[in-house]
Amino acid sequence: MKQPIWRRPALFIISMIVIAISYGPVAAKTEYRVLQLKDKTKLDYAIIAPDNVTVKQELPILLALPPGPQHKGTVDWGLNNIYKDAAENGWVVISPVAPNGRLFFSGSEKYIPELLAHVADEFQPEGGKFHIAGISNGGISTFRIVLNSPEMFQSVIALPGFPRGNDFHKLSLLKDKPVRMFVGEHDTGWVEAMQRTQRELAKLGADVELEIVAGSGHQIEAFYDGKKLFALLDSFRRKEKVN
Repeated sequence: MKQPIWRRPALFIISMIVIAISYGPVAAKTEYRVLQLKDKTKLDYAIIAPDNVTVKQELPILLALPPGPQHKGTVDWGLNNIYKDAAENGWVVISPVAPNGRLFFSGSEKYIPELLAHVADEFQPEGGKFHIAGISNGGISTFRIVLNSPEMFQSVIALPGFPRGNDFHKLSLLKDKPVRMFVGEHDTGWVEAMQRTQRELAKLGADVELEIVAGSGHQIEAFYDGKKLFALLDSFRRKEKVN
């Protein structure tokens, strides 16, 4: 599968990210569903889940926010490149499509609690909380969503991503959860924003780590097979059980 070409935007023109994607078949065990929200908006989302699970079974659940325009093509790209082996790793992955093209940090973030409540009717999130990860625009969305509803989430991963605007001033809400951020060394504007975020979280006493990935630009190919991501997520689970 031909890899997408991500063009790095100027720091504050995040919504203009353009991703060239080849639309290959979505990985097995994946299903698209449509949720009609309370305000009648229709929210499409992909779900990957292990076979033979029972209703209300407790499972680790990852909310995965897609990059770029956050349409179905970018959701498919994440499923094919990063999350495809989620079920084999015992995880449920939920990846939503931005309704009506409105990004998950530009208004559609308000729909996430309703989506996760709907998911919890079928799968019980392990420990009563979800995990969250996002790529690029999805990483920015990740901070917006978790800062709006910190009580819903156990861990935070940005690949890359950082809090924009007033979100930066709410980072104290993340003091009780692990935050892991990854950015390519050549992704200059994003590196600076994420270093600033790391410094602020460290000052607040949060469990935060930032890895600047050598040789990478806006794409972080070290995560493409999903192994590094799920190993990291499982480490959070083990730590939570010990605590």
